[in-house]
Amino acid sequence: MESMTAWENARSLPSKSPVTIKGVRDGLLFLLQENVAFEDILQDLENKLKGSHQKLLVGPIVHVWIVIGKRVLTEEQEQQIRNCFSSHGNLIIQKFVTEEETKESAHSTPLVYKGTVRSGQILQHEGDIIIIGDVNYGGEVAATGDIFVMGTLRGTAHAGIKGNRKAIIAAVYFRPTQLRICEVISRSPDTNQQTIYGSTEMEFAYLRDGQMAVDRMTYLNLIRNKESK
Repeated sequence: MESMTAWENARSLPSKSPVTIKGVRDGLLFLLQENVAFEDILQDLENKLKGSHQKLLVGPIVHVWIVIGKRVLTEEQEQQIRNCFSSHGNLIIQKFVTEEETKESAHSTPLVYKGTVRSGQILQHEGDIIIIGDVNYGGEVAATGDIFVMGTLRGTAHAGIKGNRKAIIAAVYFRPTQLRICEVISRSPDTNQQTIYGSTEMEFAYLRDGQMAVDRMTYLNLIRNKESK
């Protein structure tokens, strides 16, 4: 995410709305007012997702951070918020961010790499990696978080390199030499090749019952909702 200054500026914005949406470099912040009843938060969120802000919620993948500040959410309340986003496959909730966690946000800034990762090149980062381009045969990408390839993945991709089993590897086209999430390795994901290689919809690899699986990005929120239960 962006620097601490950006987070502080976002929280200091005056607003009478229970939920304020702020665009930042890496995606969208959904800021929940701390002194508003949760029922009003939920209603305003649903109204924005289905109504006034609907044009913002279509198109490519958008990372979302739910900034709760000093508010404490129960598991049920958090799940209710996730359910609001479940019908918007391009909106990917990264985290519910507390006031203390905003101070750590600068350490997990995603790396945005524009270009091709060529043979013999190794791209590694603490956090997520977003590649605007291809990963060629012999190229390698490794991240402690997620990997997003806005092109063709032909080389090797290793997400969750420090033990994050919920990390994903997403690409427009999968032709990987090797996929690896945490300690699980797969050279040929167990899925229908025609669906993967012939589709123009972005897809992602993830761990399902300890095995590598591939699905469409529209199902990511649904899958992560199940994991959180």
